[in-house]
Amino acid sequence: MSDNRKPVFRRIIKYVVFILIIVAALIGLNMFFSSRTVETYTPPLKNVVTAEAQRRDIRESVTVSSYVESQSMVPVVPFVSGTIEEYGIEAGDKVEEGDVIAVIDKEPYELQVAQAEAALSAYSSSYERLLRLQEAGAATQQDIDTVKAQLDAAQAQEELARLQLSYTDVTAPVTGSIIMASSSKGSPASSQSPVAVIADTSDLVVNAEVSERYYSVLTSNRENLTLTVYDRNGEISSSASLVSIAPYINPTTKTFTVKVRIDDPSLFSIGMYVKVNIAYASYEDVMTLPQSVRKADGSLYYAEDGCARYIAPFQSVEDDEYFMVPSGYEDKKFIVEGQNSVLDGEKVNIVESVK
Repeated sequence: MSDNRKPVFRRIIKYVVFILIIVAALIGLNMFFSSRTVETYTPPLKNVVTAEAQRRDIRESVTVSSYVESQSMVPVVPFVSGTIEEYGIEAGDKVEEGDVIAVIDKEPYELQVAQAEAALSAYSSSYERLLRLQEAGAATQQDIDTVKAQLDAAQAQEELARLQLSYTDVTAPVTGSIIMASSSKGSPASSQSPVAVIADTSDLVVNAEVSERYYSVLTSNRENLTLTVYDRNGEISSSASLVSIAPYINPTTKTFTVKVRIDDPSLFSIGMYVKVNIAYASYEDVMTLPQSVRKADGSLYYAEDGCARYIAPFQSVEDDEYFMVPSGYEDKKFIVEGQNSVLDGEKVNIVESVK
């Protein structure tokens, strides 16, 4: 071998040795990693509580908030004028029909009664005297008729004077609550302005503003509506009757007015904050779940074969507490606790199954 070829051969040998070392290192690393036991992390199953659907009756309804009002607001206007001598009411007072709420100075009207009585007595004496004269032939029938007309006028005047005197006691025309007491002792009273305004507490109504989405269903079922009015805590309630459904929808608020009359007004006060439940359809003995089972978007989950299964949001018959289970899912075990943290198909651990 020539001297020129020896360096090339040596370089080739070096490269071959280097490659063999790398191959050996790779084989060694592969054997090392393949022989290791790799520990993988398995997250724990999510705990859930399940429940089966139960049979209940459901009434489809809408509930809105409003305030109690009086159907009748009665201004108390005096029939005679004068100075108020007594005025013993305040806004908020309860009054019964016929209660005296103000007294107008009686003296001028007592004088009118005395004057009318005197005139009546005089005409009555004249009439009796003429009757005796007629029997003696000293008075004509025309004289008697003239005095009789004057006597009748005097009698009517006396009755009017007594009536005006009775009007000095200003009384409540209805039973109710004083919602405005605008006068006081010493103030002038006249038929031009009321001395008070009374709300009739025996006839209380609620004007409920209902979303336009319920307009068709309420108007088409108006004869079958079941109405209930209750206070904010649900401790006081009364049935109610329908007064009217507005024939139009407010374009600004997108609502329409449903007026209801409270059947037991003694339980409520004017101005009280209340809720009105309007039930428009009833379903008996249907499979239901509590509203709490649904997620915020209306979806829900059931557990099957150890996995959570998703049901997309759907339209359902429902009331404030329960909704009807969709057809085909009546026998499923629905996740009632933990449904907000699971995904469709995820393995779950059922820790409790409630009835």
